[in-house]
Amino acid sequence: MNSLRPFIYGFSGILLLLIILSGCTKEFEEYYQIPEGLIGTILDVLEEDGNYTHFIKAVELVEYDDVLGKTGNFTVFAPSDAAFSEFFTEFGYTSVEDIPEEELEGIVYYHIIFWAYSKFMLLYGLGVQDVTIEYSPLDFKKPTRYIPPTTIEYDTLGRRYNIYHEPKFIPVYSDELFAELEEDASVNYSFLYPGSVFGGFHIDRAEVVEHDVPAQNGWIHKIDKVLIPPDNHDQILEKRDEFSLYRELLEQNTFYQYSSSYTTAQDNEGDVDEDGELDSLFLKMNSIFPFGTSLDIENVSYNGGQNILTLFAPTNQALNDFLMDQTTGYPSINHIGEYWINWYLAHYIGINYWPSGFSSLTEDWTWDLTSLLVDCNITEGDIHYSQMASNGPFCGINKYFLPKIFESIAQPIYGNSEYEWFCNMLVFYLADRLLNEEDLEFTLFAPTNTAIQKAGYIFRGGISGYGLYGPDPFYPISRKEATDIVNSHIIFGELSMSDFEAGTFIETSQSTFLAVEQDGIYAGGDVTPSKIGDSEIVSGKGIVYKIDRMLVAPNTSIFEIISDPATYPQYQKFYQLCYESGLMVLDSDNRPTSLDNVSVGTYYSCFIPTNEALESGIANGSIPAEADSIQQFLRYHFVEGVIFPDGEKSGIFNTTRIDEESGYLFNTIEVLNQKYDLRIKDNMGNIRNVVNPNHIVEDGVIHQIDSCLYFQ
Repeated sequence: MNSLRPFIYGFSGILLLLIILSGCTKEFEEYYQIPEGLIGTILDVLEEDGNYTHFIKAVELVEYDDVLGKTGNFTVFAPSDAAFSEFFTEFGYTSVEDIPEEELEGIVYYHIIFWAYSKFMLLYGLGVQDVTIEYSPLDFKKPTRYIPPTTIEYDTLGRRYNIYHEPKFIPVYSDELFAELEEDASVNYSFLYPGSVFGGFHIDRAEVVEHDVPAQNGWIHKIDKVLIPPDNHDQILEKRDEFSLYRELLEQNTFYQYSSSYTTAQDNEGDVDEDGELDSLFLKMNSIFPFGTSLDIENVSYNGGQNILTLFAPTNQALNDFLMDQTTGYPSINHIGEYWINWYLAHYIGINYWPSGFSSLTEDWTWDLTSLLVDCNITEGDIHYSQMASNGPFCGINKYFLPKIFESIAQPIYGNSEYEWFCNMLVFYLADRLLNEEDLEFTLFAPTNTAIQKAGYIFRGGISGYGLYGPDPFYPISRKEATDIVNSHIIFGELSMSDFEAGTFIETSQSTFLAVEQDGIYAGGDVTPSKIGDSEIVSGKGIVYKIDRMLVAPNTSIFEIISDPATYPQYQKFYQLCYESGLMVLDSDNRPTSLDNVSVGTYYSCFIPTNEALESGIANGSIPAEADSIQQFLRYHFVEGVIFPDGEKSGIFNTTRIDEESGYLFNTIEVLNQKYDLRIKDNMGNIRNVVNPNHIVEDGVIHQIDSCLYFQ
């Protein structure tokens, strides 16, 4: 950053007076004539110079001389007659009179911005005068006087929209800007304006040959080229056929957003269809772009002065190469599902990426946090076409980007049409973040689209957006439930077929468990087994098993199970005791919401006596009658940790019963565990048998036992 003294402020008081005068009536102007001898207006100064006749003529032809030639507060970037001669030669004109009216208006208005900016103010901001402040020159774009004409467009349903195109911003490049950005000035400028050499202070593609020429109604900065309003990304894609496939895919996500601010600001010039009524104005947006951006938006992310939209546009050939190299089962790229292709295309969009950083995008690109790219570095040989669009750098490339998940454990299924839904789920529910981790091996169970549908689910878009849909066709299941389902398919470490022995249990990436039976595996939310099919080893990443039915994780807790006696009557008496003893957390309406002895994020094995055993204990007095004592009795039936009848875990475990002597320690219980034979030995030496095992829940497991557990 630089600490600089403002360059010129001598006429600021006069400018303030002129701003006031600009809104006055003709009668007022007659009484307050501009004093003789005062410096001339912008047009006066340019006319006196003698080298700006073409620009002055252009201003007159578009009838803006009545503004620039009087009062106001403007900054004008004035191209010389030599610049116009070069322009005439390039485009086949002999004079400004030959230029079509609409084109000429665009040229003139693009050279004019409201408010008077000296060079210092262009770099550091309008009106900054405090010399003790370190100024930052990041507001490098200014909205010009040029507003493209409103157009009429129709959506896929045939509805008509009046599309407002925002004023074009003009960029101001300086040594100070690139120093603040810590970017190479020459590399960036020559990329954005091929064939140009950076000279330290440029307006768009023109170099400023003389700055800070004062005039009565603003500042003049003399430039060496005629500036043409540049196309934005939407216009570039429309004009270049080699990107037509990319444009077609992006266009499928176009929507029209009503703009109240632009609608109310149109005054009497908003009668698009000339029916005598002002028309509502809409912005052309795109649903896969970052919020506040689109191909057609100039005010990028609502701060067009600082922000640029950086677009990498793959050629048609590059996209077809991606289809051939990285996908299976799709006749064309248009056959890929909407969510999947939109997720993929989003990898080509960023904000505030400058060309000098394109060669290190793989290491530095922070925009796409959920799916890093294998290699998105852009070298000179990768560039098919480049230019600075009005809303940011456009870089047409002859290579495709590859999301990192294509080289993860999911490699065998990614891009395969049969597994599209599961691939969508991995990304949508953020499981790809885990799978993209380096130096980790996984076992991944991969269900096909058919296998997901077999379990009663589909992945699609709907009224509430994309997601995994179950029985309700209008709303996706909750994000937590869907995330649990996805994570149930991911196991840390590589499992071989020998690990799938019936009667064993496998811990998933989210600390729930898969049960292994002779017929397959299940996750608890759906106990119909999924058969394990073919496998494929991914070197250094793990192994993928194909399954014929999606694994459905449990979506209910211990509390939710036992508090639902209509569905689970076998736990009715146990819940009644929990409720009557106050072993509950209540909401503001005194409704129970959870058990008081279980903690969020901790997993338990709950050993629940049968209804008959509990009634017998109450009848014979072995179950205490006082509320506190009943709570202690019930707490002794919860063991911290998840235990299955697989012979794996035996020994002494903590219960949730609070030791009465210490007041804070937990009493223990002994687990006797053999495969298919799980027994519990209480403090009094009683051994209880598990008679109904393995009710897997989201916070552990419930086992029903044949009698009560007691602590002396």
